[in-house]
Amino acid sequence: MRGRGTALVIAASAATLSRSLRRGGWIPSAIDGFGDLDTQHCCSACQVVPFGDDGFDAPALRSAIDRSSADIAIYGGGLDSQPDTIEYLAQRHTLIGNTAATVRLAKTPRPYFELLAKLRIPFPETRFDPPPASNGWLLKHGHSEGGAGVGTASDLAPPRPDRYFQRRLPGPPMSALFLADGAESSVIGFNTQWTAAASPSRPFRFAGAINRTALNDAQRNSVLGIIRRLVPALGLRGLNSLDFMADSRGKILALEVNPRPSATMGLYDDDFPAGLAQLHLDACRGSLPEGRTQTHPVRAFQILYSPHDAAPATTLEWPPWCRDLPGPGFRIGKGAPLCTITAEGPDEAAALRSIENRKCLVLQLIAAQPGVNPTFHLPKAPHRQRG
Repeated sequence: MRGRGTALVIAASAATLSRSLRRGGWIPSAIDGFGDLDTQHCCSACQVVPFGDDGFDAPALRSAIDRSSADIAIYGGGLDSQPDTIEYLAQRHTLIGNTAATVRLAKTPRPYFELLAKLRIPFPETRFDPPPASNGWLLKHGHSEGGAGVGTASDLAPPRPDRYFQRRLPGPPMSALFLADGAESSVIGFNTQWTAAASPSRPFRFAGAINRTALNDAQRNSVLGIIRRLVPALGLRGLNSLDFMADSRGKILALEVNPRPSATMGLYDDDFPAGLAQLHLDACRGSLPEGRTQTHPVRAFQILYSPHDAAPATTLEWPPWCRDLPGPGFRIGKGAPLCTITAEGPDEAAALRSIENRKCLVLQLIAAQPGVNPTFHLPKAPHRQRG
C-alpha cells in the first residue's frame, strides 16, 4: 500500500493503534508509557513518558509533544484525565479524534449523568454523596481508565471532586465498539470484558475481553439506541466505546463512554484491510463505512499481570501470540502487566481454553529462567466474567 504519511500516536500503550496505522500505510511514531517491543517494532520512533495511576506526567508529555512532528496525531487510552493536554496537542498537530470539550463532558461525572438522564438513557443508581450503607455500592471517579479507579464504597480513599458512588450490578461488564461522525454511528462489535484483582488497591482492573456476549436482539437494539442518542449529544467522532451492563431483569444500563479508540479495537483490526485506525480517521472527517455489520471470528485477549516481581531475560523467546512485550532489561513489578495473550477459536469455549493454556505456558517460561525466584508460581485465574 502506498504510504499515506506520518502519524503521531499518544497512548498509555501505543502498540495497537500503531500496528493498525502501519497496516493502513502510515508511518507511526509514538509517545507512550511503556516503550514495549511491539511499539518499537511498529514505530519509527518511540518516546517513553512516565505513566502512573493519574495518567501521564503532564509536563513531560507536553515536552514530548513539542519534540514530535507528524502529519496527523491520534490519541488512545491514557488522556481521559487530561483534556487540557488534548487541547495542547490540537494546537500543535492536526488532531484526529474527539475534541477536548467532548472528552471533558464524557468524563466529568455530574454533567455526564445529567446528560444521560436528559436523554432518557438508563444507568445504575448513582449518587455523589456516600450512601448510608456501603454494602452493594462501588466508589468510582470520572477519569478512571481500565477500572484502575474503581473500588468498593467502603474504601477509605481520600475524597476527590470527581468521585461518585454507583450501585453494584451482578452481571458481566460489556462494551460496544463503534465508529461515529458526530451525528451517525456504525457499531463494529459487542464485547464481554474481564476484570482481575491485580492488586488489593485495584480489585476491578481491566484484564481483557472477548468479542462475544450473550445479548439478545432486544438488548442489542437497546445498546444501539443508546449509542444513537449519545453520538450527537456528545459530538462523538471516530472510534469510541460504550461500557454497559444488564441488570437482574436484563435491562441495559449505560456505564461510561470512552471517547477514543479502546483496547478492544485489537479484537477486530485484522478484519479490515486498511486497519481500524484508518476508519477512525475517515469517521473523524465525516465518512462512515457502508454496509451492514459483519460477523467476526471469535477473538480474545487477556492482560497477564505478574504474580511476582520479574525481569524477563533478553534471550527469552516470546510466543507469537504474545503482545505488549517488555523491552530488554525492563523489570516488571508484582501486579504490573507482564504481557498480553491473544487467541482465536472456532467458538467462545475454544478461545477461552486457548487463553488459559497460553497463560500457563507464559508463566512457565518466565519461571524457568535462570535466577527467577522459585516461589514464582501460577496465580489463580482472574475473575473472568462471561456474557
